[in-house]
Amino acid sequence: MDSFKTPLKNKLPDNVKIQIPPSPLMKKIGFGTSVVVYELQRSPIPGKFRSPWAIKKLIRSHKNRDTSTFINDRLKNEADILRKLDHPNVVGFRAFTKDSDGTNILAMEECTSSLGDLIENRLDYLGDVPYPSDTILKVSYDVAKALDYLHNTALLLHCDIKSYNILVKGEFEVCKICDFGVCLPLTKSGEMDKDKAGEDAEYIGTPHWSAPEVLLCNSTITTKADMYSFGLVIWEMLSLTPPIDDDLIESTEDHDYSDDLLPISIKKELTTVRQRPPLPDVDLGPEYNLVLEIYFCCTTVDSSKRPDAKNLVCLFKEALQT
Repeated sequence: MDSFKTPLKNKLPDNVKIQIPPSPLMKKIGFGTSVVVYELQRSPIPGKFRSPWAIKKLIRSHKNRDTSTFINDRLKNEADILRKLDHPNVVGFRAFTKDSDGTNILAMEECTSSLGDLIENRLDYLGDVPYPSDTILKVSYDVAKALDYLHNTALLLHCDIKSYNILVKGEFEVCKICDFGVCLPLTKSGEMDKDKAGEDAEYIGTPHWSAPEVLLCNSTITTKADMYSFGLVIWEMLSLTPPIDDDLIESTEDHDYSDDLLPISIKKELTTVRQRPPLPDVDLGPEYNLVLEIYFCCTTVDSSKRPDAKNLVCLFKEALQT
């Protein structure tokens, strides 16, 4: 996936050593599929502020041979992709190194929290009160800008857009997409590039956020798969719950869910077309009209009728300026 190059800034060369303290000495700020994310407070330099980094590494209890190899490869793939990306709504690459036992460590820009965690906290403290429409539009605008960059400049399909892979700085000052370990290359027409991805490449994503065409495994995968997942993120901010699909639970109940990412081949058992989740039973005033319009457009079953990220960026820009 060397088809794109963007200017790099504030990123360390690979041969620079960084000191990573033992895990118990760092604050845990997140976790994912067999990985944990810590906050690294860097040693100060006189007269200069040094922001903390997010350190992503393999969970110690998952260090069996097969898991370790798989996650190590994913971390390296993610590092190779991140170091080439440069966009304000994509999490920043900082460094790539190895732990004392030889496992890979990825250092990234740190953000305040993931959108998924914020949604969980809002549900705990406020009940089923949706996010304000202007907050949903702000998050959606930032994510759409990141997807426009990935789809049209970097030529990458993210494959795992969900609230937990959207990082938020401050009080929704800026949102950034993260977790690029399962990306796939795209052609300029927006289809998965099978030549660059390789014959054995599979779409790997979190099933409950995956588009109908991905789950049915019967059509060409395009950028519109990311747009469906994007629509489900909007739904999450309205419902404050994950988009759990009962048919998906039944179709994959015999599989090991220790890994929430599943290759497309495992999903072939699903034979019914996924439908968009219904709106929550709450009062949504006219201020939510644009939010709902975008949600319905992005989650239509026919992928050709979904908007692309570039068109949404223009729509959001106009809406947020009025």
